[in-house]
Amino acid sequence: MTDGYNGVFRWVLDVQSEWPCSDSIKSGREAAALWAHGNDNQRALSLLTSEEREKVLRFYHIKDVKLSLGSQLLKHCAVVKSCHVPWSESVISKHENHKPCYLPKNGSGKRLEFNVSHHGALVALAGCADQDIQIGIDVVQLDHTKDIPRVRQEGWSSWVNTYEAVFSAQEVQDIATWEPSHKLVGDDLLKAKLRHFYAHWCLKEAYVKMTGEALMAPWLQDMEFRNVQVPQAASDLSTMHAPGDWGETISDVEVWRDGQKMTEVKLELQAFRHDYMIGIASSRLDVPFLPYNLLDLQRDVYSVADLR
Repeated sequence: MTDGYNGVFRWVLDVQSEWPCSDSIKSGREAAALWAHGNDNQRALSLLTSEEREKVLRFYHIKDVKLSLGSQLLKHCAVVKSCHVPWSESVISKHENHKPCYLPKNGSGKRLEFNVSHHGALVALAGCADQDIQIGIDVVQLDHTKDIPRVRQEGWSSWVNTYEAVFSAQEVQDIATWEPSHKLVGDDLLKAKLRHFYAHWCLKEAYVKMTGEALMAPWLQDMEFRNVQVPQAASDLSTMHAPGDWGETISDVEVWRDGQKMTEVKLELQAFRHDYMIGIASSRLDVPFLPYNLLDLQRDVYSVADLR
């Protein structure tokens, strides 16, 4: 597991695989408390502060409890691995714009810039130690069961237009008129169009998170991404003899703002499994993105906590 000395390290955690949850467990505060009593779950929760545990168990749905827990664990693990501090001292700080980071006590020691995102069953973290850098990461899972009925009801162009506050006029037009390179019909066509839409969404979310602002930033409509390609899913690249989690990577996206091409930002979009995409943005062209690591809690997190 890399720790970001030579670039931006990128971790992914599948919380459903780590904490399988029976469908019979209902949502609610009592359900979260019941879930927390499982041995494996207690082990994870014990690594958090009391305030963090309370925050995690405040969620109504168990899936959100697991995502929040995974996010907290990855943040602490990133600080411990990158900055060589004990787990008990891996206190998460915040910049003035409320973006989380790690700042060493008394200004002595390594600092860590990082960003976290979670959606579906995945938590993704990107970080870089001791560099003057801004990082943003976003993970998105396509949910066709939710989106396709709405698109069919509203029509594709109308559905896209509901997001005009997030995208530039040119981006809205590009998304609304985009067609796949090979002929598709029916739901297959809508799935391809939705994948293209979420490629735009994931990149823009990562960029905005890099800046520390929200999706209501006043300059959103003045910034547009050009040459946005859709990365092939892992299932489209894998074969029966060589299955894999990682799909295609797209890295030649252009960012334009107020009619000017921005050259001091690096973007990448990575497909994961069949229905996920992970976007990342960095303010440093000279700091490379290290390969993604799919983490195992026992091997990559608990072992670090035990040693520190």
